[in-house]
Amino acid sequence: MAFVSTFEFEVRSYELDVYNHVNNAVYINWLEHGRSKLLQDKGLNYTTIISEWGVQFMTVRTEIDYRKPLHLGDKVTLTTQVERVGTSSVTLAQKVLCGGEPAAEAKVVIVYTDIKTGRPAPVPKEFIKMYT
Repeated sequence: MAFVSTFEFEVRSYELDVYNHVNNAVYINWLEHGRSKLLQDKGLNYTTIISEWGVQFMTVRTEIDYRKPLHLGDKVTLTTQVERVGTSSVTLAQKVLCGGEPAAEAKVVIVYTDIKTGRPAPVPKEFIKMYT
């Protein structure tokens, strides 16, 4: 089973829109934090993968299905896990849960690139060992 990164937080007032629920654009920030947390859980961050593996990754696709609105004070759990590993790309499955039920589900594709050339690079073997 693939490693699952999880973090919990509470919906804040500045994340709400005029309809008094979380604005759809806020989910993009939450998902980014989830990807960062995935690295942090294994002692990495965006700069260490550059220095240790000579690559960086870029988000090339984000697909979100919104299931139910979230409101001020809702307790949220965000999970992130590797769903698929390609040659240079990784598809992440991310879920935003409230009360155990999905509020949103996302598929995010990241592509590893060589820091010197900017061209796609193979997914590091170390990443595969840690997360699949």
